[in-house]
Amino acid sequence: MKRRNFIKSTLVSSALYGVGGFSLFNQIAHASVGGFPTLGSRVLVDLMLHGGPNLRHLMPPPYESDPNSFGYRYWQENAQAHNLSDDPTAWEQRWENDYYHLTDGTTAFGLLKEATWLKTMWDQGFLAIVNNVIGSNSRDHSYCQMIKDQGNVNAGRNDSGNPGWGGKLAYVTDGNVLALTSSPRNFCFGPNPNNLSQRSNANVISAADTRTMRLYHPSAGKEKTYAGRIARSLRAYYAAKREEIASDSIYKRFTDMESKSRKFGDAIDDRLSQFPIPSNIEGLYTAGSSNVLNNRGLGKQIRNLYDSLAVNDIVNLRAASLAMGGWDTHKDQKSTIEKNFSDLFGTNKAFDALSQNLPAIVRQNSVLLIGGEFGRQLKANGNNGTDHGRGTSFLVIGDSVNGGIYGNMYPEAELARLDDNSPDITGLTEYDHIFAPICDWIAPNSGSMIFPNQTAATLETGVDLTQLFI
Repeated sequence: MKRRNFIKSTLVSSALYGVGGFSLFNQIAHASVGGFPTLGSRVLVDLMLHGGPNLRHLMPPPYESDPNSFGYRYWQENAQAHNLSDDPTAWEQRWENDYYHLTDGTTAFGLLKEATWLKTMWDQGFLAIVNNVIGSNSRDHSYCQMIKDQGNVNAGRNDSGNPGWGGKLAYVTDGNVLALTSSPRNFCFGPNPNNLSQRSNANVISAADTRTMRLYHPSAGKEKTYAGRIARSLRAYYAAKREEIASDSIYKRFTDMESKSRKFGDAIDDRLSQFPIPSNIEGLYTAGSSNVLNNRGLGKQIRNLYDSLAVNDIVNLRAASLAMGGWDTHKDQKSTIEKNFSDLFGTNKAFDALSQNLPAIVRQNSVLLIGGEFGRQLKANGNNGTDHGRGTSFLVIGDSVNGGIYGNMYPEAELARLDDNSPDITGLTEYDHIFAPICDWIAPNSGSMIFPNQTAATLETGVDLTQLFI
């Protein structure tokens, strides 16, 4: 792997966390559409669903009346998780009333009606559903989250210091990962240039609140307040220090960092001053608004993502990291999970609101990857929920995605395991085969650098994920 180190060498300390590989003097002027900057490079948006989402609840098989069919047995074994009685008539009504009926021409499936934006993506050919995915045979949350974030199915439990695959992608493309969560995920950290098996934060920009990235700057009329005077004094102090400190002084690093941080934050603030927060995005996290999310923290992350795309040239954006909790549905699955799906995919909710405010050229050059650390078991437990399962599905969404179903959505072999104590979706495709094609789309030939073991990784027979993008 190749990497220019002239900026990174000054930014590896955790004290400099949040500035990444920014250089004010290396900005490239990019074209804009309606004032919105086009992307300087393709961008990955990775959303981690913490807890292990039951995506079969989102996309169940059609109800069938034959007691031996997959469509009957699924609804029979999962009726409790849908808050249904053991009456097949109730299962059929649930299927008819609460789900869109979709097909790829071969496989018929349902899509929860709360997920209207996701249906639009499917109808337009922009949604790929990758099934029977596995990262680990464990059902431990933290361990499996680490494996997913690193994209390394061979990671051991003590390998938490290894780099994440989003950080590796930024490293090999000389870009940055923006962590839009309250604290960065393992996904964000790239390799240490001096030891590629260890992680570094040099390519991570912590952007938990994109509207407060600059160093403190008093607003108009507050220059003479105590805070305003302190800010002015500190600015003058660092400017003077930079002039008198020798170029080889160990303290030069701190004064230079203050300058970089100030210029970096001012550049972001100046750009975002041209982009008022769209009302429907602001509504996602504003109490009382017509489209406020149940998870307002997710709404703020969507605002951060909108802002990140607006300043993509300043921050040298390659990947953005989001996360959403609330998917560990051991009980009362329906009431919890359907609110989550509505937040993500509902009309004028998270991704619908974001899409409405992005030019087509930005959407065409970005891809959204959604998945959790594992899935759920094939049948409901006794608490109207489902327990941890190993295999799962992933959603890949974007205008450049070759939409469709990848992998057998409802394997008949599952029927024989329904009498087992804790039956899983069988994992047939490892992460390498999903993540590497995404990397190659972002930057050609990067997939084999980031996932060198892809050829040895398990892949479901008949599945070709090299066709994931058009």
